[in-house]
Amino acid sequence: MHFNGILKPTDGEVEYNSKNISYTKKGLHELRKDVTFVMQNPDDQIFNVIVEDDVAFGPFNLDLPLDEVRKRVEEALGVVGMENERSRPIHHLSFGQRKRVAVASALAMHPKVLIMDEPTAGLDPEMVHRLYEIADEVSMRGSTVIISTHDVETAYSWADLVIVLVGGEVLAQGTPFEVFSMKDVLDKAGLSVPMIHGLNEFMSAEKQNSIYGRMMSTALLNIRSGIVPGTLYLMRPGCTGEARGCVGVYGSSSRHYVETNDIKVNFGFNAIERCINSILDGNDASIYLDSTLDHVLDRKLLDVAAHGITITVEELQ
Repeated sequence: MHFNGILKPTDGEVEYNSKNISYTKKGLHELRKDVTFVMQNPDDQIFNVIVEDDVAFGPFNLDLPLDEVRKRVEEALGVVGMENERSRPIHHLSFGQRKRVAVASALAMHPKVLIMDEPTAGLDPEMVHRLYEIADEVSMRGSTVIISTHDVETAYSWADLVIVLVGGEVLAQGTPFEVFSMKDVLDKAGLSVPMIHGLNEFMSAEKQNSIYGRMMSTALLNIRSGIVPGTLYLMRPGCTGEARGCVGVYGSSSRHYVETNDIKVNFGFNAIERCINSILDGNDASIYLDSTLDHVLDRKLLDVAAHGITITVEELQ
């Protein structure tokens, strides 16, 4: 709450773009155009009756033209997969849907920094992975995404940078591998070792290597041999080629395309990792993937490549 001026520190200072935050009405208005905050409980944030009215509230307060407000609402609802619920009363939505509306309300501001407090709390596994997907999409569009969480599995598998805070003190910061290798820091912070990191450490000691992936499939590669991987077929929205093997989808534009065209999808969430799992079992797989999210796929393919296994990727037209 300090990041966008909801709270004012009683000690120390908060800087944004190398300047101290100004707590004047004008200063906070300028700050909140760039920095948006999604609360842990969406019911603490949502106050309009209809979905699209809540998403439009922030842009309206920026005095944007009506056409621009409508465009932002449409885009934000599309990213979180709530475009078909735009006219529904908020109280008719599930908790997970209300959480997506809260995220859409923040995205409609076109933030440079998006902050989410315990975003996975109270969500089922599918919605957790959908939230990662949304965060990936926001990040790939050029925004910084900051997540406050006690979920070490999320921090290890998703984040580029991890900062451990205890009592207002920074105990450690670095890559997920660096931070979760600091046993004394984890003990002081009351945090457990992420399951995948712990498995990597065990396998590393057994196999005398130091290859650490961030997916369960790559951790298990330390004990597998003789793998002949299948091929990953990459499909973009509008692709008319025939999918091969199990089919996944990742990204809001790809989701809209497969839903609009009634395309059968086997992996509706966590699709990149699930496709890779299938490929490492010797099967082919296809994935509808937004081009803005290619970096996410590349990162996961590099995890596999570190074990000496190359997955062939072919783009279908």
